[in-house]
Amino acid sequence: MSSNFSVHSPPNRNSTAIAAAAAAKKSMAFRAVEQNNNEKTAKYYAAAMAGLIIVFTFFHWSRFLYSRYGTKGLRKSKFIKAQVSIARLFRHFLNRGVPGFTSLGHAVLVAIYLAVNIILTVTNNDFSIISVGKRLGWLAILNVCFITFLALKNTPLAFLTAYSYESLNPLHQIGGYTTITCAFLHVTLQCVYFHQENKLSELREEAQFYGMTAVAAFFVILVTTIAVRKLRYELFYMIHITMYMLIIVMVALHRPEFATKTIIITIVAGSIWGLDRILRGSRIIYNSINNQSTIHPLPNGGTRIVLRRSPSRTVPGTHCFLWIPEIRLIETHPFTIVSATPTSLDLVIAAYDGFTNDLHQYAVSNPGVSLRASIDGPYGALPNFAQVADKVILIAGGSGASFTFGVALDMISKVSDSSNLSIDFIWTVREQENLSWFREELNELQSSPRVRLFLNTTRPSPIPPNNSESEAPSPLISRANSEKNPSPASQTARSSSTNQETLDTDVEENKRSAASTQPTTPWDSSASLNIAHGRPDVDALIRDVVAKADREERITIAACGPDELMRVVRRTAAGCISVSGPSIELHCEQFGW
Repeated sequence: MSSNFSVHSPPNRNSTAIAAAAAAKKSMAFRAVEQNNNEKTAKYYAAAMAGLIIVFTFFHWSRFLYSRYGTKGLRKSKFIKAQVSIARLFRHFLNRGVPGFTSLGHAVLVAIYLAVNIILTVTNNDFSIISVGKRLGWLAILNVCFITFLALKNTPLAFLTAYSYESLNPLHQIGGYTTITCAFLHVTLQCVYFHQENKLSELREEAQFYGMTAVAAFFVILVTTIAVRKLRYELFYMIHITMYMLIIVMVALHRPEFATKTIIITIVAGSIWGLDRILRGSRIIYNSINNQSTIHPLPNGGTRIVLRRSPSRTVPGTHCFLWIPEIRLIETHPFTIVSATPTSLDLVIAAYDGFTNDLHQYAVSNPGVSLRASIDGPYGALPNFAQVADKVILIAGGSGASFTFGVALDMISKVSDSSNLSIDFIWTVREQENLSWFREELNELQSSPRVRLFLNTTRPSPIPPNNSESEAPSPLISRANSEKNPSPASQTARSSSTNQETLDTDVEENKRSAASTQPTTPWDSSASLNIAHGRPDVDALIRDVVAKADREERITIAACGPDELMRVVRRTAAGCISVSGPSIELHCEQFGW
């Protein structure tokens, strides 16, 4: 008996296993290639940023060496003249202002930085959602490391490129926005991929929770940067630092495997930031030993701080972070150093809000009080103006004069008698009483034959109700009254002052205590100064100096003040740079908070 029937065998389990193994192997190979490409991206990013630093380092040191050691014969050689002409042509355009940027050169640098990020996003990428998402995650942590490096107070870039951390702050901000954008796109594309692959459950994994917490911290930084930074900088800064530390910890927990290499980048970022903080804290502790600050109120919201100790390498015109625990226990704030000797360090501070306002109110309530204090610093990358320039134009608005007074007095004390150095000192204040903030410094500049003073007030001074001779003098504070051993420069300036200035100083010394409680009046020595009313024509003053200079002369323009003043200075300096004119250097001291 025969029968015909067919038998359907079950699926071959071996073939299914083989297919699964092949798929897994293919996936592993894809991930290996993806990992390798991302590691290459990290290397290319590091090379690109290092390349930018090398370029700036080369240009800075080549210009410095040429300005400092270039002989007349070298300057007249055709080859060097050609190089100088090309450099001046570039600087003529790159120093020009651009809306939204400090200069065209800054805009070009930002464009290069953004181009590097975009190119590295699309290079060696298959453009799948998961691949692009992971690449953006890598760029986010790479940018975190880079902007951490830019934010270091003790940055090596100050020596290598003459750009200190405050000059790098605008690029730090652009880098921050770029980092946040990469982080947001990373988490968005990852979520889209998990949704498409029906793997949303993976978002509940612990590692993903850490990543989302880091992105949430980025979001807090973005919101506070936009809404809080200009209104309450102190609050913004505390949130900024707290969120940064949270990001570093969360990213490290998000990708903790050393095999993926991202943890190494995170460790580098956290380590350089931590070391910088340790170094700063150590300086504050060291500089607090046997240190005190004497606080004096000045007219119209000014405060003069005189510290008992000063670091040996302090240069007037640089800045330091001041710590006065009586005013703020856990905060330090940056202020420009007006003068410094081994036994004193002077700061002049304008009251705005927060710390500076609290400091001034305390000084008004307790004039001449001595408080525990310390500093972290000094910071800043200042050229030696006396050695690299024949003519120096110093321009300041308001309390920006802390910088220009510091630079001017430092030059006068260091320049040799045989030098032909000349200084044009331009200072604009709102009220004439503000001139008393720098009484002794003005006397020193006025007594120097190298200095031409251009003083302007934008608001008329109030007319005293009675005869000025019966008025109590303004609470003018002299460094000599706050230090046991005045500097030789101060002694020389006082000995060469006019009889009227000496009389004013004696009256101030005898009545300072009583005068600190009296209403302020115009500076009684201002009659000896040529004070113009209205804003100065900074453009014309700069062009006049440049027009009278020979081609071989070196002119340095240094400024510190409001944004509008700085824009005028930059625009004029850029317009004055020419192939056939004198050498012109521009130094703008302006915090980019």
